[in-house]
Amino acid sequence: MKSVKPKTSEIRRLQLTGGSTFIVSLPKRWVVEHGLVAKDHVRIEWRPSGNLRVIPEASSITRRREVEIDLDSLPSNLAIDHLIAAYLSGAVMIRVRRTGGFSSSDRKLLRRFIAIGRGIEIVNENDKMIEIESLVDLGTLSIYSSLNRMYLLVRTVLKDVMFFFETGDDSNLDDIEERENEVDALRLLIERHIGGVLESASLEDSAGLTRWEAAELGNLVRTMERMGDHVNQLGILARNIDRVQKIDYNALPFSVVPSWLSSFKALNSNIKRPNLKEIHEAKDELRKNMAILSEYEESLWESSETSDALFLHRCSESIRRLCAYAIDMAEILLNIIIHKNANMVVVE
Repeated sequence: MKSVKPKTSEIRRLQLTGGSTFIVSLPKRWVVEHGLVAKDHVRIEWRPSGNLRVIPEASSITRRREVEIDLDSLPSNLAIDHLIAAYLSGAVMIRVRRTGGFSSSDRKLLRRFIAIGRGIEIVNENDKMIEIESLVDLGTLSIYSSLNRMYLLVRTVLKDVMFFFETGDDSNLDDIEERENEVDALRLLIERHIGGVLESASLEDSAGLTRWEAAELGNLVRTMERMGDHVNQLGILARNIDRVQKIDYNALPFSVVPSWLSSFKALNSNIKRPNLKEIHEAKDELRKNMAILSEYEESLWESSETSDALFLHRCSESIRRLCAYAIDMAEILLNIIIHKNANMVVVE
């Protein structure tokens, strides 16, 4: 398939016709590349910035992004990074090549990649080439639903950790790595979706987002993924609790967790339903908890029980970072709300 070069901007002169209508001609190259002819319809959208966007509504040409990956030219430890980058670029087709044929480690790598990505499958293969295609229509997905799924996963794992501290029952901690992998996969899916929104007018419309809001949600999803990392770390520490003599889940640092869960819930509910008062209250509470945890960590240096102090310090650090990332989440939501409520005015 012939690749399409990036478009360049052009300056066109406004013309007055009929005494009351302004017209501007469209570049011939743009018309031809979209398969348009005289009397075809184009859609004109008035953007919040005041700019107009011309959409080839009647275009008969379909384009898709394709990426070629030559494993022979890549260090083995970086191949997965290139595959993920191709996925995030919005590629519908990823062709992976290996001149001498694919080894068992190559196929293991591709299985890992397919497990990480959502909605991608191997659709064709031979000895030297494997085609991986995305079968998911991003226009049918909801960024907000995916974000809410991430929220539920992070929240549930942390509640399971606290349940273990309270009861000693670790049965709910067996699959925390799987749930962490699902958080990572959702992060990649949402970032792919956001990339599509930034490039495609139709995806922007179906998502109900401006490109500015989509970029901020990209920051939000990365923040939630980091929360997931620290919750997963707490789960790993919990499973090693036999190394520690006594843990009181009602004392610091764990006594801060219910407050964090409440703030996290309030912030998540404000992703679609903005309430500045709730965001402000959550942010203030998180700041207080961070200060409490910082003082607590300082006090651990005076502890005589080294193993206990080290365990509690690592737990406290992860909980404190959860508070810090939740504050980042609050600030991102404030940015979106303020931007959405801002007015465009004419400066004379």
